[in-house]
Amino acid sequence: MSISKGETSRKTIELSSDPAPPRPCLTNDTRVAQWQLSPGFQGFWGWIKLRCERIKGKKIVRGPCEDSSEGISCLMDMLEEMTEWVKEVPPQPQSSQRFGNLAFREYDQLVQQRLPPLLRSYNLPSSLLSQLLPLLIDSHAFGHPTRLDYGTGHELAFVLGLWCCVVSGWIGGEGKEHDEDELVLRIFTRYLDLTTLLQQTYRLEPAGSHGVWGLDDYCFLPYLFGSAQLIDSDLAPPRALALSQSFRHSSTSGVSAAPKTDDLDTAPETITDLYTLSLHHLTLFKSGAAFSEHSPLLYSLSQFPNWSKPHGGLKKMFLGEVVGKRVVVQGLWVGGWVWGEDVLEVEERTDRSNAHARTVGGAGGGGAGAGEGVTKAPWAR
Repeated sequence: MSISKGETSRKTIELSSDPAPPRPCLTNDTRVAQWQLSPGFQGFWGWIKLRCERIKGKKIVRGPCEDSSEGISCLMDMLEEMTEWVKEVPPQPQSSQRFGNLAFREYDQLVQQRLPPLLRSYNLPSSLLSQLLPLLIDSHAFGHPTRLDYGTGHELAFVLGLWCCVVSGWIGGEGKEHDEDELVLRIFTRYLDLTTLLQQTYRLEPAGSHGVWGLDDYCFLPYLFGSAQLIDSDLAPPRALALSQSFRHSSTSGVSAAPKTDDLDTAPETITDLYTLSLHHLTLFKSGAAFSEHSPLLYSLSQFPNWSKPHGGLKKMFLGEVVGKRVVVQGLWVGGWVWGEDVLEVEERTDRSNAHARTVGGAGGGGAGAGEGVTKAPWAR
């Protein structure tokens, strides 16, 4: 038996209803390249592109889930619960360390203890639970407790979890495309609120950041989805940047006092897209230097008259700099719905290779490590 999900404009991807269990198998460049050719990834990428097409002109969704499906309501409840858990674990006193408050490890322990029974209480399909938990917990979708960091690999793990919710049939499907759009416009938006709060509260370090040469220290997909929302809109790239900088937050630095857990729930109502919202979040962590100096790639995007070329460039950059980089994806626990029936086994690793992985920052990072090539942004060519 198979289930048809990940429909693109050209084809439908067939994935098994009894998927192989997830495992950390993306341990070298060859395997990463193979993954991009797998039916699971092709379905996921087709789903991402289809979402980008469908959310054009649509706004992010906040507020009660009165008209949402059961699955959407459950995921929102999960994120609200996880936000409440932050209140139980205040940051530890810390003065000499710029990044990484040890209290985040306590928060992560709460996640490991409470998230599995919480998800089981939602009566998810059993096959979905076995695919989703490794993506959320083992892949550290909310930040890495050992390295005390967060990056695009962690963000990718969460969005792959959303894809699995669709593959299982729990959310979306034929005639329910609106629910799948809501995964981006409501659930992913709320996830960004939570992870930004975690970054502020526990001073999480950007995982594998390129510094000023990267797109964003912590995330990527909000810019891809957000630029899709804004295609053909009146909010041109220069105006989006100006709007994001027109608001000020009581905390403009990641090293200041911990914010209240409801600070990010009250993001300016005039921000209705993920791109501008992420630019606004950026102001919480970077200040002092000119925007063109601390975020030159995002600044270069703001110089275009419309969103067509930035959006196209971001799609290419996602394939090259996020899912195409071993140091970003090697921490992902990949199963049958993320790869396919022929998902690779875990590779035997020597002590030397394990030491090398630790040296370059391990799995789930936000960018390339030592010795990794950097793909020039497509719009800068």
